[in-house]
Amino acid sequence: MNGGTVKTGVALPRGIMKEFEELTRVLGYRSRSKAFQDAVQLFITTHRWVGLGGHVVGCVVIVYDHEEHGVEDRLTDIQHRFLSVISAAMHIHLTSTYCMLVIALKGDVSMIKNLYNELSSVKGVKYLQPVFSLIPNT
Repeated sequence: MNGGTVKTGVALPRGIMKEFEELTRVLGYRSRSKAFQDAVQLFITTHRWVGLGGHVVGCVVIVYDHEEHGVEDRLTDIQHRFLSVISAAMHIHLTSTYCMLVIALKGDVSMIKNLYNELSSVKGVKYLQPVFSLIPNT
């Protein structure tokens, strides 16, 4: 241990490492360690809401293959079961194959976790990105 840091090793598939190193170079990182630190910090920030209690506000961005049989119906059915925490939803056509769904959410974190878990299990969903924050006390 040196200066409050911990040295660790990580095994990654070659393709992911190649892409990581390319992005590290493009973004101007002078150190692979600093890029890994930023990546881990982003992971923590992105998923911190999972351990929260109370009410949160935020959104989930979903990219999905609309040609996957039943994916749009499944996503719509899930949304209808969670109307109590969904404030709005926006559908965006990305390509002839892919669409993006942005769902704005506000409410009890346990309900939102359930919604997130159901959305992430839908076959045809390629990417799911949450962004949440605690609702400040007023």
